[in-house]
Amino acid sequence: MKISEICSREVQTIGPQEPLAEAARRMQQHHVGALVVVDSQSSRVPSGILTDRDIVCGQLAKKADLHCLIVSDVMTRDPAVVRGDGELADAIDTLHSWGIRRAPVVDDAGRLIGMVTFDDLVPAVAAELTALGDLMATQPRLEAPLP
Repeated sequence: MKISEICSREVQTIGPQEPLAEAARRMQQHHVGALVVVDSQSSRVPSGILTDRDIVCGQLAKKADLHCLIVSDVMTRDPAVVRGDGELADAIDTLHSWGIRRAPVVDDAGRLIGMVTFDDLVPAVAAELTALGDLMATQPRLEAPLP
């Protein structure tokens, strides 16, 4: 199963120079825990990711008010990305190796096409295991010969 088949295509983006308060408002408005940072809406190449955790930890680390910071002050730069034409195992490996629960999905040119999360992967893996179980059920059972 390709990642492009299971990822969410409705991804919220933000520019690196946007106020951090606007990012927090946008997350709340769209009920998301992360925004993909793109330098240009026309190219849509991810340059970072901003999570709700980045906002809280970054604000505390900078000892600054939410309204005094911009996205680039606290975002995670050069985020892990998953290719849309990749398989489930590729996405699982990426999320595991980076220690993250979500990643932007990109096309061959590196442009944003979606977001894949741990919550997207679990049902997809379950479907694959169900298909494998169905295959096993159709196979004839070989029994040991009688003595």
